Amino acid sequence: MGSLAEDGVRHPPDWERFLKDAAQLVQNPGDKKHALALINKSQLLDAAEVIADRSNQADFTDYLRNTFVQPHFSPSELHKLILEIDPKIVITTNYDDIYDHYCKSGHAESGYNICKYYERFAVENIRSRIRLVVKAHGCVSDPTQIVLSRSSYYRAKRDNPGFYQLLDALFLTHTLLFVGASLTDPDIQLVLENANLSAPSAHPHYALVEKTRHESIKAAIKSTHNVELIEYPRKKHEIALQAMSDLKDKVISQRTLSA
Repeated sequence: MGSLAEDGVRHPPDWERFLKDAAQLVQNPGDKKHALALINKSQLLDAAEVIADRSNQADFTDYLRNTFVQPHFSPSELHKLILEIDPKIVITTNYDDIYDHYCKSGHAESGYNICKYYERFAVENIRSRIRLVVKAHGCVSDPTQIVLSRSSYYRAKRDNPGFYQLLDALFLTHTLLFVGASLTDPDIQLVLENANLSAPSAHPHYALVEKTRHESIKAAIKSTHNVELIEYPRKKHEIALQAMSDLKDKVISQRTLSA
Protein backbone atom coordinates (compact mmCIF):
# COMPACT_ATOMS: atom_id res chain seq x y z
CA MET A 1 0.00 0.00 0.00
CA GLY A 2 3.03 2.28 0.23
CA SER A 3 3.43 2.27 -3.55
CA LEU A 4 2.32 5.36 -5.46
CA ALA A 5 0.62 5.45 -8.85
CA GLU A 6 1.88 7.37 -11.86
CA ASP A 7 -0.74 10.05 -11.16
CA GLY A 8 0.88 10.76 -7.80
CA VAL A 9 -2.42 10.16 -5.97
CA ARG A 10 -3.50 6.53 -5.89
CA HIS A 11 -2.16 3.69 -3.77
CA PRO A 12 -2.98 -0.03 -4.08
CA PRO A 13 -6.06 -0.85 -1.97
CA ASP A 14 -6.10 -2.88 1.20
CA TRP A 15 -8.09 -6.14 1.19
CA GLU A 16 -11.32 -4.57 2.47
CA ARG A 17 -11.22 -1.67 -0.01
CA PHE A 18 -10.42 -4.09 -2.84
CA LEU A 19 -13.54 -6.15 -2.07
CA LYS A 20 -15.82 -3.14 -1.58
CA ASP A 21 -14.86 -1.82 -5.01
CA ALA A 22 -15.17 -5.31 -6.53
CA ALA A 23 -18.69 -5.59 -5.12
CA GLN A 24 -19.76 -2.91 -7.59
CA LEU A 25 -19.34 -5.55 -10.32
CA VAL A 26 -22.27 -7.53 -8.91
CA GLN A 27 -25.36 -6.67 -10.97
CA ASN A 28 -28.08 -8.02 -8.67
CA PRO A 29 -28.79 -5.39 -5.97
CA GLY A 30 -29.63 -8.01 -3.35
CA ASP A 31 -26.41 -9.93 -3.94
CA LYS A 32 -24.38 -6.72 -3.87
CA LYS A 33 -25.99 -5.65 -0.59
CA HIS A 34 -25.26 -9.06 0.91
CA ALA A 35 -21.60 -8.93 -0.17
CA LEU A 36 -21.14 -5.45 1.32
CA ALA A 37 -22.80 -6.57 4.57
CA LEU A 38 -20.34 -9.47 4.81
CA ILE A 39 -17.43 -7.08 4.26
CA ASN A 40 -18.70 -4.82 7.04
CA LYS A 41 -18.76 -7.87 9.34
CA SER A 42 -15.15 -8.69 8.32
CA GLN A 43 -16.33 -11.96 6.75
CA LEU A 44 -14.07 -11.29 3.80
CA LEU A 45 -13.75 -14.81 2.40
CA ASP A 46 -17.53 -15.17 2.25
CA ALA A 47 -17.88 -11.73 0.69
CA ALA A 48 -15.32 -12.69 -1.94
CA GLU A 49 -17.27 -15.87 -2.65
CA VAL A 50 -20.46 -13.90 -3.39
CA ILE A 51 -18.59 -11.36 -5.53
CA ALA A 52 -16.72 -14.01 -7.54
CA ASP A 53 -19.86 -16.08 -8.08
CA ARG A 54 -22.16 -13.21 -9.00
CA SER A 55 -19.94 -11.07 -11.22
CA ASN A 56 -18.79 -11.51 -14.81
CA GLN A 57 -15.28 -12.98 -15.18
CA ALA A 58 -14.34 -10.54 -17.96
CA ASP A 59 -15.48 -7.60 -15.82
CA PHE A 60 -13.46 -8.92 -12.88
CA THR A 61 -10.35 -9.29 -15.05
CA ASP A 62 -10.73 -5.67 -16.20
CA TYR A 63 -11.18 -4.61 -12.57
CA LEU A 64 -7.96 -6.35 -11.56
CA ARG A 65 -5.98 -4.70 -14.34
CA ASN A 66 -7.50 -1.29 -13.64
CA THR A 67 -6.66 -1.70 -9.94
CA PHE A 68 -3.13 -3.11 -10.11
CA VAL A 69 -1.70 -2.61 -13.61
CA GLN A 70 -3.12 0.53 -15.22
CA PRO A 71 -2.04 2.91 -12.42
CA HIS A 72 1.65 2.03 -13.05
CA PHE A 73 2.66 1.90 -9.39
CA SER A 74 6.22 2.68 -8.40
CA PRO A 75 8.00 0.50 -5.81
CA SER A 76 7.55 1.63 -2.22
CA GLU A 77 10.36 2.34 0.23
CA LEU A 78 9.62 -1.04 1.80
CA HIS A 79 10.08 -2.77 -1.57
CA LYS A 80 13.45 -1.07 -1.93
CA LEU A 81 14.59 -2.11 1.54
CA ILE A 82 13.56 -5.73 0.97
CA LEU A 83 15.52 -5.83 -2.27
CA GLU A 84 18.59 -4.42 -0.51
CA ILE A 85 18.25 -7.07 2.20
CA ASP A 86 18.23 -9.50 -0.72
CA PRO A 87 16.52 -12.58 0.77
CA LYS A 88 16.85 -15.85 -1.12
CA ILE A 89 13.07 -16.35 -0.99
CA VAL A 90 10.21 -13.85 -0.83
CA ILE A 91 6.67 -15.21 -0.44
CA THR A 92 3.86 -12.79 -1.24
CA THR A 93 0.09 -13.13 -1.20
CA ASN A 94 -0.30 -9.91 -3.21
CA TYR A 95 -1.73 -10.08 -6.74
CA ASP A 96 0.17 -7.05 -8.01
CA ASP A 97 3.53 -7.36 -9.75
CA ILE A 98 5.17 -4.22 -8.37
CA TYR A 99 7.90 -6.04 -6.47
CA ASP A 100 8.17 -8.72 -9.15
CA HIS A 101 9.22 -6.12 -11.73
CA TYR A 102 11.35 -4.14 -9.31
CA CYS A 103 13.37 -7.15 -8.15
CA LYS A 104 14.57 -7.66 -11.72
CA SER A 105 16.67 -4.53 -11.13
CA GLY A 106 18.49 -6.30 -8.28
CA HIS A 107 22.08 -7.43 -8.50
CA ALA A 108 21.80 -11.06 -7.43
CA GLU A 109 24.43 -12.98 -9.36
CA SER A 110 22.05 -15.79 -10.32
CA GLY A 111 19.07 -13.53 -11.03
CA TYR A 112 15.43 -13.71 -9.96
CA ASN A 113 12.53 -15.94 -10.88
CA ILE A 114 8.82 -15.42 -10.26
CA CYS A 115 6.87 -18.57 -9.38
CA LYS A 116 3.08 -18.75 -9.06
CA TYR A 117 1.62 -21.35 -6.69
CA TYR A 118 0.43 -23.52 -9.59
CA GLU A 119 3.79 -23.65 -11.40
CA ARG A 120 6.01 -26.69 -10.95
CA PHE A 121 9.55 -25.31 -10.96
CA ALA A 122 9.62 -23.84 -7.44
CA VAL A 123 11.48 -26.77 -5.85
CA GLU A 124 14.19 -26.67 -8.51
CA ASN A 125 14.60 -22.92 -8.00
CA ILE A 126 14.76 -23.21 -4.21
CA ARG A 127 17.61 -25.69 -4.47
CA SER A 128 19.53 -23.45 -6.87
CA ARG A 129 21.32 -20.14 -6.31
CA ILE A 130 18.55 -18.15 -7.98
CA ARG A 131 16.44 -15.71 -5.94
CA LEU A 132 12.76 -16.67 -5.88
CA VAL A 133 9.58 -14.61 -5.52
CA VAL A 134 6.71 -17.00 -4.72
CA LYS A 135 3.21 -15.75 -5.60
CA ALA A 136 1.15 -17.76 -3.11
CA HIS A 137 -2.22 -16.43 -4.33
CA GLY A 138 -1.46 -15.99 -8.01
CA CYS A 139 -0.84 -12.87 -10.03
CA VAL A 140 -2.73 -10.22 -11.94
CA SER A 141 -0.98 -11.56 -15.05
CA ASP A 142 -3.34 -14.59 -14.91
CA PRO A 143 -6.63 -13.60 -13.23
CA THR A 144 -8.20 -17.04 -13.75
CA GLN A 145 -5.76 -18.52 -11.20
CA ILE A 146 -6.13 -15.91 -8.48
CA VAL A 147 -6.96 -17.21 -4.99
CA LEU A 148 -9.73 -14.96 -3.76
CA SER A 149 -12.73 -16.81 -2.33
CA ARG A 150 -13.37 -19.77 -0.04
CA SER A 151 -13.85 -22.12 -3.00
CA SER A 152 -10.68 -20.89 -4.76
CA TYR A 153 -8.68 -21.56 -1.57
CA TYR A 154 -10.06 -25.10 -1.63
CA ARG A 155 -9.23 -25.61 -5.32
CA ALA A 156 -5.71 -24.29 -4.86
CA LYS A 157 -5.04 -26.78 -2.06
CA ARG A 158 -6.71 -29.66 -3.90
CA ASP A 159 -4.96 -29.12 -7.23
CA ASN A 160 -1.52 -28.07 -5.97
CA PRO A 161 -0.59 -30.25 -2.99
CA GLY A 162 3.09 -30.05 -3.91
CA PHE A 163 3.09 -26.28 -3.42
CA TYR A 164 1.64 -26.58 0.08
CA GLN A 165 4.18 -29.27 0.94
CA LEU A 166 6.83 -26.80 -0.20
CA LEU A 167 5.39 -24.07 2.04
CA ASP A 168 5.32 -26.53 4.96
CA ALA A 169 8.99 -27.32 4.35
CA LEU A 170 9.99 -23.65 4.19
CA PHE A 171 8.11 -22.82 7.39
CA LEU A 172 9.77 -25.77 9.14
CA THR A 173 13.34 -25.14 8.02
CA HIS A 174 13.60 -21.34 7.82
CA THR A 175 12.99 -18.38 10.09
CA LEU A 176 10.39 -16.17 8.43
CA LEU A 177 9.88 -12.43 8.77
CA PHE A 178 6.36 -11.26 7.95
CA VAL A 179 6.19 -7.66 6.74
CA GLY A 180 2.98 -5.89 5.76
CA ALA A 181 0.91 -8.98 6.61
CA SER A 182 -2.00 -9.18 9.03
CA LEU A 183 -1.48 -12.90 9.76
CA THR A 184 -5.20 -13.44 9.09
CA ASP A 185 -4.66 -15.18 5.75
CA PRO A 186 -6.09 -18.73 5.97
CA ASP A 187 -3.20 -20.24 3.98
CA ILE A 188 -0.58 -18.69 6.23
CA GLN A 189 -2.44 -19.58 9.41
CA LEU A 190 -2.79 -23.22 8.36
CA VAL A 191 0.88 -23.61 7.42
CA LEU A 192 2.04 -21.94 10.65
CA GLU A 193 -0.20 -24.14 12.77
CA ASN A 194 0.91 -27.29 10.94
CA ALA A 195 4.58 -26.40 11.38
CA ASN A 196 4.15 -25.62 15.07
CA LEU A 197 2.25 -28.87 15.71
CA SER A 198 4.50 -31.17 13.69
CA ALA A 199 7.85 -29.74 14.84
CA PRO A 200 7.60 -27.32 17.78
CA SER A 201 10.66 -25.09 17.94
CA ALA A 202 12.19 -22.71 20.44
CA HIS A 203 13.12 -20.50 17.48
CA PRO A 204 10.12 -18.35 16.49
CA HIS A 205 9.15 -16.63 13.29
CA TYR A 206 8.71 -12.84 13.46
CA ALA A 207 6.10 -10.37 12.24
CA LEU A 208 6.49 -6.60 11.97
CA VAL A 209 2.98 -5.31 12.76
CA GLU A 210 1.05 -2.35 14.08
CA LYS A 211 0.37 -2.43 17.83
CA THR A 212 -3.32 -3.36 17.82
CA ARG A 213 -3.55 -6.67 19.69
CA HIS A 214 -4.30 -7.41 23.33
CA GLU A 215 -1.54 -9.17 25.27
CA SER A 216 -3.71 -12.30 25.47
CA ILE A 217 -4.03 -12.41 21.67
CA LYS A 218 -0.28 -11.94 21.27
CA ALA A 219 0.33 -14.85 23.64
CA ALA A 220 -2.10 -17.01 21.69
CA ILE A 221 -0.36 -16.19 18.40
CA LYS A 222 2.97 -17.13 19.96
CA SER A 223 1.70 -20.45 21.33
CA THR A 224 -0.34 -21.54 18.27
CA HIS A 225 1.73 -20.11 15.41
CA ASN A 226 5.17 -19.62 17.04
CA VAL A 227 5.25 -16.04 15.76
CA GLU A 228 6.84 -13.27 17.82
CA LEU A 229 5.26 -9.88 17.10
CA ILE A 230 7.55 -6.87 16.62
CA GLU A 231 5.13 -4.00 17.18
CA TYR A 232 5.19 -0.34 16.25
CA PRO A 233 2.58 2.36 17.08
CA ARG A 234 -0.53 2.55 14.87
CA LYS A 235 -0.13 4.65 11.73
CA LYS A 236 3.56 5.24 12.51
CA HIS A 237 4.76 3.35 9.46
CA GLU A 238 7.94 5.41 9.34
CA ILE A 239 9.05 3.52 12.47
CA ALA A 240 8.56 0.20 10.67
CA LEU A 241 10.58 1.50 7.70
CA GLN A 242 13.37 2.58 10.03
CA ALA A 243 13.38 -0.87 11.63
CA MET A 244 13.69 -2.49 8.19
CA SER A 245 16.46 -0.06 7.29
CA ASP A 246 18.33 -1.00 10.48
CA LEU A 247 17.91 -4.67 9.59
CA LYS A 248 19.22 -4.00 6.08
CA ASP A 249 22.32 -2.32 7.47
CA LYS A 250 23.00 -5.24 9.82
CA VAL A 251 22.49 -7.82 7.08
CA ILE A 252 24.87 -6.01 4.73
CA SER A 253 27.43 -5.62 7.53
CA GLN A 254 27.22 -9.32 8.38
CA ARG A 255 27.62 -10.33 4.75
CA THR A 256 30.65 -8.08 4.43
CA LEU A 257 32.26 -9.70 7.49
CA SER A 258 31.46 -13.18 6.15
CA ALA A 259 32.82 -12.48 2.67
